[in-house]
Amino acid sequence: MTAAGRRARATGAALAASCVSLAAGGSTALASAPPGELAAAAAPRDELSPAQRIALPGGAVVERYQQRVGGLPVLASEAVLTKQPDGPAQLVADTTRPAIASPGAARTSRRRAVDVAETQVGVEALRAPLSARLAIQPGHGGRLIWRVLLPAARPLGDFEVLVDAVSGDVVASSDLMRRYRMGTAKLYKVNPVVQHDGARHLRSDRRDHDTRLLRRLRRRVRLPNLNDGQDCLRGRWVHALRGEREKETCKRNLHWKGITRSDSRFEALEVYFQIDRTQEYIQSLGFSDSNPSPNGIADRPQRAVADAYGLDNSQYSPFSRKVTYGRGGVDDAEDGDVIVHEYAHAMQDSQSRAFGRSTRYQAIALAEGSSDYWAAAMSALVPRTANEDDVCMFDWDATSYGRFYPRVPPESSGRRCGRRADVRRTVRQAGAACRPVLFGRSFAPDPHCVGAVWSSGLWDIRSGLAAQAPDGGARMDQIYLAAQFLYTGRETFKDAAHALLCADESLHPQGAPGDCHGQDFALIHREMRQRGILS
Repeated sequence: MTAAGRRARATGAALAASCVSLAAGGSTALASAPPGELAAAAAPRDELSPAQRIALPGGAVVERYQQRVGGLPVLASEAVLTKQPDGPAQLVADTTRPAIASPGAARTSRRRAVDVAETQVGVEALRAPLSARLAIQPGHGGRLIWRVLLPAARPLGDFEVLVDAVSGDVVASSDLMRRYRMGTAKLYKVNPVVQHDGARHLRSDRRDHDTRLLRRLRRRVRLPNLNDGQDCLRGRWVHALRGEREKETCKRNLHWKGITRSDSRFEALEVYFQIDRTQEYIQSLGFSDSNPSPNGIADRPQRAVADAYGLDNSQYSPFSRKVTYGRGGVDDAEDGDVIVHEYAHAMQDSQSRAFGRSTRYQAIALAEGSSDYWAAAMSALVPRTANEDDVCMFDWDATSYGRFYPRVPPESSGRRCGRRADVRRTVRQAGAACRPVLFGRSFAPDPHCVGAVWSSGLWDIRSGLAAQAPDGGARMDQIYLAAQFLYTGRETFKDAAHALLCADESLHPQGAPGDCHGQDFALIHREMRQRGILS
């Protein structure tokens, strides 16, 4: 067994799916026989198969049953029961049908049904794999159909096409995609220091004071995925608010190009932009929520509040599942590094709740290092950024940190870093060099500082893979995201290194086409050895 064999092996999709079901925490499949309360349903009890069980706060339970005839699902035919902790179950909804005959054999092939569906919609390109399965359309005794689901890129839509499995005719066609709107603004793609190639003339926040330089450093950006039917920063993956009272940021035409940093709406716009582009990148790596199940990586409208309080600090709360950004010093929500770092904590909490809420020292150090790495990776995706821009964390926010954070070469740049993702220390060396802080009832090396060993190790692996192939950076980011599904509440540096190796094996099995003879596996293992994490 390889070093990664301590963890369960799975394909990338299965890996994500299995962890999603654990992380979701509220929905499990049923295995029991249909209860007597289903006798009131229109369909015979032997046609009702358990589909979902959801535990509600307070102990009540919702049970959902799918009608199946001859093993095939009957579309839109289900029965729903509720059970109180101390009371009987009740049938609260029933859309099942009586007297549906068992279907005969399909005369139209799956391939033919897909061709008919694609022609009906006019599909030129897909953005995810299609699905085509037999089902029964109720009415008139039941009709055997192919249910074809087309996640199309051109034209954009989630198209459901029902094709008669006997005649091959289109029975129905509809677009299930929720429509989104596009906004625009002029913002910092990472932060002013990155766009200015240093902190010269950017030494003080001056209470959100505008300057000609700070206005000039803004760039025109798109704000996609805004919910249709409204005009605020509510979107598919972000709900951006601002201030202690959590105000909405709205504009009827969704164009905020005139807003500058002296306006509190600027920080809310920046939060929306950074989190939305992060989730879009996650989706592009194959963790797509266009599949029947969510991707398990914070794929929900993340509630995020800019300028939430006067402290120079930001945080993600696993209890409220909300990210808040402080306005002390430089407003944290003006620095893309800070925004993405905190969102990365939300990602960790959604991938492994036990890890995201762990209070153990190494788990916390790993969480901080992982969040720094993800901020560096997202910075690297912005065109014309240099390595210094990417690995120097919080370099706009750090302009207000003072001399405690020394300037980094070249001195003329005036750049300071809150942390870096390119330190050369091992875990042991970091333990000796990082300043002690109160951790629990005793002192320990600052876990943020020790976590830089992890972020730097990940960054070196990413750089190595990027040097081998044009898509090497994305390949590493995919491995990193898959590995976090394997984290536990007792995660150690060594465990996390094994998780990386396991994720790489799962996504890119050694010896498989495109494996490059295990080069990435070897690179990960070598880097973890050099960091003193693996022997």
